[in-house]
Amino acid sequence: MNKKNKGQIAIEYIIFIAIFLLFFQAVVKPSVDFAESVINDVQSISVAKENVSNLADNINSLESSLGYGKRLMFFYLPNNATLTLCDESQITYVVSISNAKPSPPNPPCDVNVCSFGEDLYLGGHDISCEVIGPGFTGNLILEKTEAGDIDVSIQ
Repeated sequence: MNKKNKGQIAIEYIIFIAIFLLFFQAVVKPSVDFAESVINDVQSISVAKENVSNLADNINSLESSLGYGKRLMFFYLPNNATLTLCDESQITYVVSISNAKPSPPNPPCDVNVCSFGEDLYLGGHDISCEVIGPGFTGNLILEKTEAGDIDVSIQ
């Protein structure tokens, strides 16, 4: 082989690698980005659901106990989740999700915000809480009054 043929082979390899990189950039990378955003959304939704469910269980347990008192509970919400409302039957929280297409089906998600709730069994008593989030890591104080009402506050 002479030097001219070796140079031609090197150029052909460079062109082949360039075509492969363009294919990767155009086809494979968007799929990887979509999968990553869906995984992050699912993780945020499941972590928020688990922690709010634990909060609801603690509230139900405190409500069913005799007398009044306080409980301290560690609580975590992902950075894109917010505890929005407490009423006599449900704790409501929302999770913001990414702009990945296709978007999740309605009813739990509207545009980029998914809204969920956890049931409470307070037997006619009231619950009050402040908006927590977006994102929270710390202790919550669950306080049962003499009247049987529950107050949820940040320590």
